[in-house]
Amino acid sequence: MNKDIMQMTIEELRKLENMKPINLFDSIVIVPMGYLHDSGYRCMKYILMFKNEIVGVVGGGSDVIHINGIGGYGDNFYKTMKNGKKGYDWRLDCLPKSQCLRLFSDELCQCDDYIGTSDFIFYVKENAKRK
Repeated sequence: MNKDIMQMTIEELRKLENMKPINLFDSIVIVPMGYLHDSGYRCMKYILMFKNEIVGVVGGGSDVIHINGIGGYGDNFYKTMKNGKKGYDWRLDCLPKSQCLRLFSDELCQCDDYIGTSDFIFYVKENAKRK
């Protein structure tokens, strides 16, 4: 693709046709679509990038992203379950009205004191229980 993704409008991003990824990617542009999924969350399209070049466009009808696979088990759910190695299960969805993204997990987290610096850092709180 010749057009710089930084210069594209949301309408242009929404109109990109799906294409099977032609390469591995190092970033994902999450594009909220103009319609809702049956779940009530906004649908999203994903533009897969490698070094600021589009290498794939997928989705459009998806309401959630599972980071590192469903349940955080990676690309081989059954093998990972058998070995007992599990990451943390992070997911993203898109709120219907504001179109803001919500990052969520079943894990409880804590964050560093955030005083307006450029980095917001948070951690899974190991063995934490809700009070």
